[in-house]
Amino acid sequence: MSRNKTSRRQRLGVRGLPNKSSVRIFEWRRVNRQILNSMFSKRHAMSKAERREIIGYLSELKKIWEGLPGRYLLAHSTLAVAVGRYFDLLGWDVGFELPFADFDSSYRFDVVAQKTGRTVVVEVKPEVSTKALGQVLGYVFDVEKKLKRARVLLATDIANFPAIMSGGEITGIIVDNAERHGLGVMFADKKDAWLIPAEFLSV
Repeated sequence: MSRNKTSRRQRLGVRGLPNKSSVRIFEWRRVNRQILNSMFSKRHAMSKAERREIIGYLSELKKIWEGLPGRYLLAHSTLAVAVGRYFDLLGWDVGFELPFADFDSSYRFDVVAQKTGRTVVVEVKPEVSTKALGQVLGYVFDVEKKLKRARVLLATDIANFPAIMSGGEITGIIVDNAERHGLGVMFADKKDAWLIPAEFLSV
C-alpha cells in the first residue's frame, strides 16, 4: 500500500475499531471524532482536497465490503451492539431501545448516543428496502422538528454497501434526504462500524 493511501485511511478512520495498540486507539478516536463533529458543524462548500479524501474513504469502504466472506446478513442486535460500541469508544453516552425526549412513549429508538448537547438517533435495518427507508425517514422528520441538535442515521450491515451506494433508487432516496434533512448512514460488521455523514453522501 502506498504512503498516500495509508495516510488517507488514517485520516478518515477506515481501519475500523481499534485493536489494543494505544497509538492506534488514539488515532482512531481522533479521526472519528472529526467525522462526527462534521455532522454538527455549519455546512460549507467543500474544497477539491476534501472531496478527494471523502471519495477515497468511500472507495476504501467498498474494498472492505469486497473482502467480506460469504455470510448471511447480521442480526439486528449484533448490528446495534457494534454501532453502540462505536459511540461508546468515542466517549458518548449510549442507550438501546429507548423512548426519548418529547416523543410519544411508543417510540423506541434502536440506539441513542448523546454528548455535550448533541444527539445521534440510529435506526438499525439489517435489510434495506424502500419500506425500511420509509420508517427511518419518519424518524428523520420527527427528530428534525423536536430536537435542534440531533441527527438521524440509518445503520445497516456492510454487506448492503452496494444497495446503498450503487446509485439506484435506494441511493437516490438516501442522498436526497441527506441533502435536505441531514440523514447519514452507518455500516457495521460484527465488531466494526463506519460512519458516513450526510455531508459525505452528497459529494
